[in-house]
Amino acid sequence: MPFKQLQSKKHPPRQWTLVGYPDSGKSTLAARMRDPILVIDADNRFAEVTHLAKTVYALSDTPNDNTNADAIASILAKQMPGSAIGTVVVDSLTAIITPLVTQAMVDKDAGREKNLVAAFRGKALAMRQLQDAITRWGTDVLWIYHKHDSRDAKANQQTRATIPATELIRLTRSINAQLEIVIDEHDRRGIKIAWSRTGRDGMTLWDETGDKWIGMPERIEHEMYDGLSEDEQRQKETAAPEFFPSVEVAIAWAMEQGAFDDIQHARNAYEKIKREMNPQNARAMASFWIADAQSRLHDKVTR
Repeated sequence: MPFKQLQSKKHPPRQWTLVGYPDSGKSTLAARMRDPILVIDADNRFAEVTHLAKTVYALSDTPNDNTNADAIASILAKQMPGSAIGTVVVDSLTAIITPLVTQAMVDKDAGREKNLVAAFRGKALAMRQLQDAITRWGTDVLWIYHKHDSRDAKANQQTRATIPATELIRLTRSINAQLEIVIDEHDRRGIKIAWSRTGRDGMTLWDETGDKWIGMPERIEHEMYDGLSEDEQRQKETAAPEFFPSVEVAIAWAMEQGAFDDIQHARNAYEKIKREMNPQNARAMASFWIADAQSRLHDKVTR
């Protein structure tokens, strides 16, 4: 068979994450993605929205298969070739990773593991296995996870993702956009494009279809990419940003630049800069962080 000429696509593949509170409409948006949809239904709730999509396939009828990284990888390897799947939806990553985190902490407290680094090894391996197993097919991918409110040591309320920061940093290498469901004071829901690797970001697209997200994936692509040339998209990807939307993106960026080889080392360096420099806003923190990364890269070259 002769090779096929590689064609330029109007938009990059939809390699997205989607975060939001429980019952905020994450699965509904997933049902609007490109079909046919293959759902890894770890939350066991996607059946509630299947009527919104044209064609939805289940990874497995066995619930445990949808939360076990080994099973997910094995089933995908057997069933994906020739399947013509348009989008793989992971709903949700929270249900896959959280039990591994809980088990690691139980093992540490019970003395079965000497430290949390060793205990968390299974979590890290599962995340890498999932990424490799899901992204290798060239389909669109939507990684869904939850967020929740909690209080820090000083009783200040804060919003956290239900996925450890380390795993979100790892996941960043496999995506090109981070999306977040937001709700305003009038209970209107929208999608905030928190980060885009090669497109525009920072804006919120409000749903005018009654929380049904009709046409929203296409609107997201339009806002991120339409009107940008390939050169402009490459420049967005390679240029140092004015600010980072999250710690995870900041650390992932520095690692992609080659400033760090180890996630924990990068996290420690980031926290040290934040503690010692006491930046007053996100732009100031980005400036300190970019300067540190560039200094480390210079040292590597001249070493």
